[in-house]
Amino acid sequence: MKKKSCKTCDWKIDNSRELPILHKDIEQDVKLAKEYCKNHTFVYGNECEPIWCEECGHLDKYIVTISEKSKENPKFDKRK
Repeated sequence: MKKKSCKTCDWKIDNSRELPILHKDIEQDVKLAKEYCKNHTFVYGNECEPIWCEECGHLDKYIVTISEKSKENPKFDKRK
């Protein structure tokens, strides 16, 4: 069976979750994406935003905005 591909992001679309891809309609996935951005911002000082594909709803990428507030030498928390 040939899987369909999203025309916008080229993600292989099917009904199973064989791979752990995040989707904007699943509350837990949105929470994980926001948590990732929150942790990224804490460590690096950059702004981070998840970008979802408008056609299929899968996570396409994270947009990270580097500014003068960004940390030059990030301090990693080894407890996490």
